[in-house]
Amino acid sequence: MWKLVLAIVVLLALIVGSVINYMGCNQGKTTEAYLREGFIKFQEQDYDGAIRNYEKAMALGAKSPNAHNMLGLAYRCKFQQTHDPKMVESEIINFQKAVEIDPNYWAAMLNLGTTYYTQGDKVKAAVWLKKALELNPQHPERALYEKMIAEGVPPPPKKPYGR
Repeated sequence: MWKLVLAIVVLLALIVGSVINYMGCNQGKTTEAYLREGFIKFQEQDYDGAIRNYEKAMALGAKSPNAHNMLGLAYRCKFQQTHDPKMVESEIINFQKAVEIDPNYWAAMLNLGTTYYTQGDKVKAAVWLKKALELNPQHPERALYEKMIAEGVPPPPKKPYGR
């Protein structure tokens, strides 16, 4: 008899849980759901929505280099809309975090190098772009990145005449 009661209680719990979830009473999203929503918002050019969703995924413990890279790109696009320097700071932090999680994540290195380049720090840009091209030597825009690298590498010191 107690097995039947236990089975009924478990069944009712499952049914009630499903109904609550279906009705939207359970507002807890998974990390993956926030990442998906962030990507959708990014594609829709809703950068505030993308940032919000990616940040929520990070708060839930997402440790994805791709997620940090996408968050950095969302901050880049938001900077282009607002020209708020805090967006660039967040952009750099997220690209760096992506590389910290995966030291071979060349896409984040390219993004970090491009950010430094556009901000005028061509020396830092050259370092990151060079690392990225070492990891991905067949990149289709290699010539462009090599030109950017050359701008960040100081010329060798000139030798004094007569020596």
